[in-house]
Amino acid sequence: MAPPNIPAAKRAGLPVDLDRLTAEGDDWLSPEDRYALKTHGVCTQAQPGVFMIRVRTDGGRLGSDRARGLADLAERHGRGWVHLTTRQQVELHHVRAEEVTAVLDGLAGLGLSTRSACGHTVRGVMSCPDAGVSLDEPFDCGPDAAAVSAWLLSRAAELNVALPSRLNISFGGCPACRDHAKLNDAGFVSVLGPGGEPGYELLLGGSLGKSVPALARTAVAFLPRADVLPAVDALVSLFVAEGDHDRPGKARLKFLVARMGWERFAAAFSAELAAARRRPHSQPAPVTTPLSASLIEVLGRSPAGGWGIGVRPQRLAGRALVTVNVPLGDLDGEDLRALADLADAAGDEHLHLTRNQNVVLRHVAVEAVAGVSEHLAALGLGLEGADSAMDVRACTGGPVCALAITPAPAAGAALLRSKALARNAGLRVHVSGCPNACAQHQVADIGFSGGKVTVRGESVLGYQVWLGGDLGADAIGSVAGRIAAPDLPAITAAVIGVWEALRERGETLAATVARLGLDAFRAHIDAVFAGRWEQGPEPEDDPLPGPAAALARAS
Repeated sequence: MAPPNIPAAKRAGLPVDLDRLTAEGDDWLSPEDRYALKTHGVCTQAQPGVFMIRVRTDGGRLGSDRARGLADLAERHGRGWVHLTTRQQVELHHVRAEEVTAVLDGLAGLGLSTRSACGHTVRGVMSCPDAGVSLDEPFDCGPDAAAVSAWLLSRAAELNVALPSRLNISFGGCPACRDHAKLNDAGFVSVLGPGGEPGYELLLGGSLGKSVPALARTAVAFLPRADVLPAVDALVSLFVAEGDHDRPGKARLKFLVARMGWERFAAAFSAELAAARRRPHSQPAPVTTPLSASLIEVLGRSPAGGWGIGVRPQRLAGRALVTVNVPLGDLDGEDLRALADLADAAGDEHLHLTRNQNVVLRHVAVEAVAGVSEHLAALGLGLEGADSAMDVRACTGGPVCALAITPAPAAGAALLRSKALARNAGLRVHVSGCPNACAQHQVADIGFSGGKVTVRGESVLGYQVWLGGDLGADAIGSVAGRIAAPDLPAITAAVIGVWEALRERGETLAATVARLGLDAFRAHIDAVFAGRWEQGPEPEDDPLPGPAAALARAS
């Protein structure tokens, strides 16, 4: 099917005939009709006659009753499969065209929305799952993320036809959230200003994607909470006024920043913000910032076995954040119900979804952690490896996603059995089924982007291998080479092996790549994979390497 004429679809107002879809199925849909459905969170799958439906959450916060309702809908309409995304949203797959409206009605009955969850819209607003309770977060940014999401959804019909491209927005102040903010069009980093006033450092212009990956830059060093909605209002106004409406592939905010230059863009945003402050916006909800107990008291009460990557202390002594490792973000209905029951019995009656496709239970009493761990083990889930190397990130990939080329989940599952990764907790390994970076492969220690690749003159299904990504160092990875799909676990072991042999004490893989140079890693892989891989990017693809991306950021 031909790609949609997105500008024409927007000019037509994005009409959607859901009643006809229910009555007749999807054979009659034009490419423009299918794009319009995206703005309702309904996306075509690779398989005919079925759709993926993406559900927005409240900054990753999902009430237990809503989770059970989602499990019911997945079992009735989506083969029982629930997928957690890297943007804290939830997806149901294989929903028959005739059943789409039943799912949308069921979600509305749960108080959940799919509006603007896909397409060139304002996607789900992210929020740190630890906000307000962890030792790292200065205050709870959740209410501000929720206010932004509600404000944008109230304007969905208007913005879906007016925005040049999508806007990704995140909130959070822990070290991981600070790094992740660089990947968003707008990243609100929680900070405390003069006198301990809660507010944000605002970063603008970040995005990965297939071409010209860019990291966001600081536009406002300290933004009071009262200016959060005006700042989003200003960004939307500037983007609509100056963005490229006729070339969707070149319409992300990063392209506007590159075209205007950072100084001119920042000045234009500042002017828009001054104007937006004069427009009426609701006042932020109150939040608290101080620790509820001293650090000594907090760390003095620990669960059996002590603290670890899957069990972390909260500000309140005797309470823990428990991160459930959900392999590749995939759950079935029974698992989701069981997690909802655990949240009721031991947590705060909510599941808090993470950008690593896991689930956090908050406010768990330290005495209850052992029982929670045993319950999770019975489900085939657990706490070990959560947010570590064995927690490989992968997109839905083929054959489900209509854009994907390779089966990323199968590749991710193979990597979960890697002995080299098991030795190195903390390595970030991301697998995307196409160059579009849904798994953010350019900022992983080892990243893979799927596609047709040429290896020794033969075109095969495989991956381009990215090395050196490090958000903390503002480094976007570069393509080391390309391999056939079956060799992905072996090349991962080879890369880790040379890193283990040559790294200095405490050195990350990205730092070792930067110190030794990408060619040194290529030479080692050549020795191990003689005849089984090819150096450099696929010639016709030529993804932008890290240094070129840095130049694009600075322009």
